[in-house]
Amino acid sequence: MRFLFWFLLIAVAAVAAAMAAKLTHGYALLVAPPYRVELSLNLLVILAIAGFFTLYLLSQMAMRTAELPGRVRAWRAQQKRESARAKQDAAIVALLEGRYGKAQQLAQEALALPYSTGLAALVAARAAIDVRQFDKAEGFLSRSEVQATSLAVPRLTLSAEIALEQGQPQEALRLLQSLKAEAGMHTAALRLELRALQAARRFADIPPLVGQLVKRKVFDEAQGEQVRIAAQREQLRSLAHDAAGLRDTWSRLPDATRTQPKIACAAAQSFLQLGGDREAAEIIANALVREWDSDLVDLYGECRLPDATKQIEQAERWLSTHNQDATPLRVLGTLCQRQQLWGKAQTYLEASLALDNHWRTHLALGEMLGRLGKSDEANAHFVAALRLATDELRRR
Repeated sequence: MRFLFWFLLIAVAAVAAAMAAKLTHGYALLVAPPYRVELSLNLLVILAIAGFFTLYLLSQMAMRTAELPGRVRAWRAQQKRESARAKQDAAIVALLEGRYGKAQQLAQEALALPYSTGLAALVAARAAIDVRQFDKAEGFLSRSEVQATSLAVPRLTLSAEIALEQGQPQEALRLLQSLKAEAGMHTAALRLELRALQAARRFADIPPLVGQLVKRKVFDEAQGEQVRIAAQREQLRSLAHDAAGLRDTWSRLPDATRTQPKIACAAAQSFLQLGGDREAAEIIANALVREWDSDLVDLYGECRLPDATKQIEQAERWLSTHNQDATPLRVLGTLCQRQQLWGKAQTYLEASLALDNHWRTHLALGEMLGRLGKSDEANAHFVAALRLATDELRRR
């Protein structure tokens, strides 16, 4: 339909031009002494139109000819850009496939071509880090192409990862601070900061960071709580030689956190190392109100209070509700030994053995029998304790 329309339009225009030419009887006289030229008006119009188009075509040809070297240069430059881009894209694909050596090779080939970008160097650095070739990775990151402002975030991120992998968490944190000042912290940088804080043993800074990672869906609530508890536990353990710092840190923790079994266990162990047996016993008792934990009960037996009778009474209350757990029985046996209640101690320890044949119970019973002069029985329990402890070590 379109072809037919244009054909009809041209035909109508040709007919109209022919009819106009028949109706025109004028002429044009051109005089340039000694020459005189007389033309019909129709021919003059045709010559004028033909001359216009001829001049237009000649001018276009001259312009195109003048532009030809520039066009050739632009075409060659475009070909080089496309070649560099193809190499760069191939390097990215190889990196995603886990072919790190091939990714480095293709990235280097891309960098050898003109008009390559810093992205190829970043890809090569990423591949080198994944195979722990840190010197090569630093070499790629030091290239001039990577120093562009637009590439500051990936450059600093990769540099921080290199520092962390080389055991320099403080340097990694410094680089991440520069990254934060440059463009804020993105999710990958926050994860990297978490690793750096753990390596630097800056456990107090981890809980707020975990909150951000939970908001960004890196961890769900349960996973975030596990990471937070692990950090708080390590923080409490690290304060085992700083009584003031331990008490200050413990006082700042929310009540719900204090009664977490793992948190309470770490705090109690640190207080015990500092001689704070009373604080340790109180922490354990409060935590056991919330949740029963045999490890906490075992640790309670290590607390040495001035009045062990109250400890025995407390342990007996726990036993009344957990009489199928061997741990409170073993702890009661230990506490009764401390008070030189030998008969009760032996009864509790033997009852504990009936529920759980544990090496610690054999050891406690052997030590008590040895003090009572029953060497043969004591030696038998020592042998049993050694065998069970050795088996446990092998399983681990």
